[in-house]
Amino acid sequence: MREWLPVLAAVFRHTFVPVFLALSGLAWVVREAGARALTGLPVDWATVVLLASLGLLWLAEHVQPRDPAWNDRDLGRDLLYLFVISLVSSALIALTTRWLASVVPALGLWPTAWPVAVKVTLAFLLIELGSYVMHRLAHRVPLFWRFHQTHHAVTGLTALKALRTHPVDNLCFTVLRTVPALLLGAGASEVSLAGAFGLSLSLLAHANLDLAPGPLGLVVNFPGYHAVHHSAALDESNANFGCHTVLFDRLLGTFRAEARAPLIVGVTPVGPRTLWQEVIGPFLPSVD
Repeated sequence: MREWLPVLAAVFRHTFVPVFLALSGLAWVVREAGARALTGLPVDWATVVLLASLGLLWLAEHVQPRDPAWNDRDLGRDLLYLFVISLVSSALIALTTRWLASVVPALGLWPTAWPVAVKVTLAFLLIELGSYVMHRLAHRVPLFWRFHQTHHAVTGLTALKALRTHPVDNLCFTVLRTVPALLLGAGASEVSLAGAFGLSLSLLAHANLDLAPGPLGLVVNFPGYHAVHHSAALDESNANFGCHTVLFDRLLGTFRAEARAPLIVGVTPVGPRTLWQEVIGPFLPSVD
């Protein structure tokens, strides 16, 4: 059996992402087919998919991690963000989205007659373009960086770390992601599906996994790519701004395939921060 371990590891590195993406897509096909009631759970389908994706990625991270030391680091803080702070973000996002829908004029340019798959893809690209622009602003504009650095303060990467974000940072990203789709008059279902798929890709990008990009690496934001963006080295973190894909990084010249070894994740000075520093600190004159 031991002689088969390298083979199994190679198969895992090359097949995990296609399988994960297929399962994510299948989950929403099931949802659209009207099978939501089959879950029997008092939560929405997006939450079911989120928790299932996190569970699958957590298992994979413990089977073949990129860095075993990253696993379960600050797990209590991660779970606090997942079950408490993310609820604040979700409420703010819902209120903001509703308000934007009431004030942003729809120009009626959305191709309503196109196939659903094409419309979802178009909505996804609009969301990703808005994310890319906001992400670059978050690293260049000091006011935005104050809140965005909460996400970069982590000293190891796992899928759960994707949710270690400040509610104000989430709010800023929501505006840039939502306005273009609203202006074009995108349908709510297309935007919802695109956003849900984007969340799965964001979890994958932060996963503690060493995966072979292959042809999918031309578009998908593999964990190795996003780890470069989380580097404590400024020249490395100023790359790979895509939240869900590396498409716009490749097109606009901000793509970087690898970081210098050894990769050090965090914000200089690298080290743990208190919950107060992460959540309340950005509102204060200094986070120190």
